[in-house]
Amino acid sequence: MSVTSETRRRLVIVTDTERYSARTTRLQHEAQAVFREALDAAAAEAGLDRAGWDCQPSGDGELAVLPQDTDEPVLLAGYLAALDAYLRSYNADRAKAARIRIRLAVNQGLFFTRSRNGFAGDAVNVTARLADAPALKAAFQHFPAAAVACIVSDGIYRDVVAGGYDGVRPEAYRRVRAEIADKGFAEPAWIRIVGEDVNDVETPLPGDEPAAEPPPTGRPAQPDAGYSGIRVGDVESRGQLAIGNNATLNAYRSGKRTR
Repeated sequence: MSVTSETRRRLVIVTDTERYSARTTRLQHEAQAVFREALDAAAAEAGLDRAGWDCQPSGDGELAVLPQDTDEPVLLAGYLAALDAYLRSYNADRAKAARIRIRLAVNQGLFFTRSRNGFAGDAVNVTARLADAPALKAAFQHFPAAAVACIVSDGIYRDVVAGGYDGVRPEAYRRVRAEIADKGFAEPAWIRIVGEDVNDVETPLPGDEPAAEPPPTGRPAQPDAGYSGIRVGDVESRGQLAIGNNATLNAYRSGKRTR
């Protein structure tokens, strides 16, 4: 039987409720209701139309494919802030077992949006793996009062987070390697705990990636004793150096010119 679906490049969000399976049946029922109410309220507050999202519910979460005209900076700024505010307010007077805390992964890519049993494509699979990344789960545990933990793919970070858009805070993200060994998955990603500073966590997180060494600045260090070479500005030669047409090749040893 032929498949008539076409591929599209879209934004994908996977949202999961923390510790859902550990709840009683009644608390699972309540968690599902609050989950949907929170997502709908946050989208409305941010000016996003969830009616246009193509969603697949999963009991404790949701996989959503967003329309092509989605305002991505608004999603990572206003939507996350509104979702966090809604859930913090809900959790304030509830026992720990009844609180709703959400992990959310954001990615984009090319995939089939109308497959016979959902969506098909690597971008969807990667998003699901990101939401389950040990680094995200571990970071979330450091902030018991937080309600939303977000992880974005490296591409989303480059295109949206680091783009300088209003309300999107690159300094609030921490670079990690999202790795799930038994799935053969390992990808660079960026995590954020909404309303908290994940970079304040001094305990190493699974998949922590050290910051890149800053580029050298200023003049190079003075040569060691016995140095043989020449330096012009930031350019160094330890052999012969010729400058200009038909230039004489000169060797320098111990700072004295020889022929």
